[in-house]
Amino acid sequence: MNRARKSFDDTVILMNHSTLIAKLIAAIDAWNPLQDALEWSDAQFNEFARANFSVQFSKNEPYRKFCEKRGIRPENIETYRDIPAVPTDVFKHVLLTISDAPIRVFRTSGTTLGARGEHRFGTLDVYQKALVGPFRRFCVPDVDRLRMLVVAPSGRDLPESSLSYMLDELVERFGDAESGYFVLPGEDGQLEMRFDALRLALDKAQADGVKTMLLGTSFGFIEFFDSCADSWQLAQGSRIMETGGFKGKTREVTRDELYQIFEARLGISKRNGVSEYSMTELSSQAYSDNFFQDHSGGKSRDNVLQTPPWVRVELVEPLSFAPIEIPGTPGLIRWYDLANTESVVAVQTSDLGVLVEGGGFRLLGRAPQAELRGCSLTIEEIVNASR
Repeated sequence: MNRARKSFDDTVILMNHSTLIAKLIAAIDAWNPLQDALEWSDAQFNEFARANFSVQFSKNEPYRKFCEKRGIRPENIETYRDIPAVPTDVFKHVLLTISDAPIRVFRTSGTTLGARGEHRFGTLDVYQKALVGPFRRFCVPDVDRLRMLVVAPSGRDLPESSLSYMLDELVERFGDAESGYFVLPGEDGQLEMRFDALRLALDKAQADGVKTMLLGTSFGFIEFFDSCADSWQLAQGSRIMETGGFKGKTREVTRDELYQIFEARLGISKRNGVSEYSMTELSSQAYSDNFFQDHSGGKSRDNVLQTPPWVRVELVEPLSFAPIEIPGTPGLIRWYDLANTESVVAVQTSDLGVLVEGGGFRLLGRAPQAELRGCSLTIEEIVNASR
């Protein structure tokens, strides 16, 4: 055995996958979402990041070949920042997984070319654990259950959607008996908005006087409000969780305009709205922290996104991928998601954001194609290395 290989075996925390999952779940369970900080220590985060990378380097062949071409092995990793990041578009071209027999495959939305990214899971244990605490902190710090009206398909009707899977888990954990979904298959099997059913559900929620939460994509809300002129005054403490862009089939609105509609048509103020940000290639979510800050007596900040302790988000310069540390300077958003035990820890998005004083970041939207040359070069490098 050569010296490099011995170092890899002896000093890089080469725990097997099941041990890594058990330890990570225990750490997630130990986090109190309503009281504890949003960051683990550097030592704890780096330990899990290095262990994750060791497993993925060993079992994820396309990723290992990419790392080896760059001269990077587990013994080279000192902190999570040393782990090579993979652009999200790579998931469309290469199977990035350590699982030979996945029990669930989430796929990105189709494109005009038909290419869809795949995120494969041999176990969903970590994924499920990582869902609950952050949602509790940022969306429901004040209640155990409430009425949840979902303007999106269920996982049964859209099994390849990570968003639908997430919503299923959350409705089961936090929804009352009257909770339900309002994007369902029609007679032809195609998914369609059930506007009439949603109006009736809002009528009942208003009559029952119960705290109600609407969850869904922003463009789904836009299409619903464009379909009718009804208004409701939902119970105090009702709230919104929206995700995705603000362009519907009929028109495009800004975030501020959509929240003005929420207040005018549902009686839900902007301070009771939470933005969620994630993607198929990740296993964790970011949420805006305004609702939690209001509830806990902190300083409310408009649409500042925060992540749980097992995630670190950094901004990088679009071509060189050099870290950006100055708040307010736009850059590409990079995730280090420890819950991504089945694929890769470091994921490079094509989204622009800015860091915020006091922690967190704001999402600015998709980067122009001209700013993604660095991502394109890395994609080409990984695809070529995997052949």
